[in-house]
Amino acid sequence: MTSYFLAAPGDVQGISGGQILGSITYSGLALGAAIALVLGVRGSDRIKLNNRDKVGVFAIITGTLFVAAGGMWAQVAAGIGDGATSTLDGTNGIGDPGQGGISLALALCTFAPKWKKLVFPALFGLASAVTFHTAGGVWGIIVRLILVPAKFITGGA
Repeated sequence: MTSYFLAAPGDVQGISGGQILGSITYSGLALGAAIALVLGVRGSDRIKLNNRDKVGVFAIITGTLFVAAGGMWAQVAAGIGDGATSTLDGTNGIGDPGQGGISLALALCTFAPKWKKLVFPALFGLASAVTFHTAGGVWGIIVRLILVPAKFITGGA
């Protein structure tokens, strides 16, 4: 005889096990965030990333998840972030702004201009997320505000 449950059996991990979306890792969250970012920037009727601020915030969250996921995701994030970092790292005659200064510059490039194409705040937001991890200070607080809920969603994975 087949048994039917209104709820999952006790040996199945669920919300009580800390995994809101089932078995998911940082890589799974990074994949979902990347797809949502691309769809939102391209124009989706379900994912409303229709202005610079929404795109910038979502890109910073996505980039932070990329770095946290490691592997290929971190390499993609580093590839995006290295271009901006190498341009502003002090080897070009403007002096050394430090990681905090680079983070500030990238955040300003993400949120200050009136972008006509939303791909630019998306790229600057992804680059910002990479520098936030190494800058410390308020930038590190932003990273923690993103990763604490992500850790809960993944069950600490």
